Amino acid sequence: MLATAQRRAVIHHLIRSCILTGFGVFIIYLVRTGSLLQYVEPALSLYVKLSAMGLFATAIYQLHSAWDSWRGVDAAACDCNHDPSQSAIANVFYYGLFLLPLALGFLL
Repeated sequence: MLATAQRRAVIHHLIRSCILTGFGVFIIYLVRTGSLLQYVEPALSLYVKLSAMGLFATAIYQLHSAWDSWRGVDAAACDCNHDPSQSAIANVFYYGLFLLPLALGFLL
């Protein structure tokens, strides 16, 4: 059975991975439908497409971090880790700041 802090870490990493994957999928959706140029300068479209690959790579890293947290592997004790807030309201607000534009992008 996972400890509460360990379970919270897994959930936060999975949420972050889903958000990053969502933004990557949204960029691919814009490219496939041909509407990327409505939002981005044509000279920058290559960089936006490359950023989708970076988003997917970061999402995979977050999945790996979730897997490590699930197995109980701790990060190096360098005091460089930033734990998420323990307040549910703060977490809903912070993740909502990213989920709202993502949802509006897919719905509109």
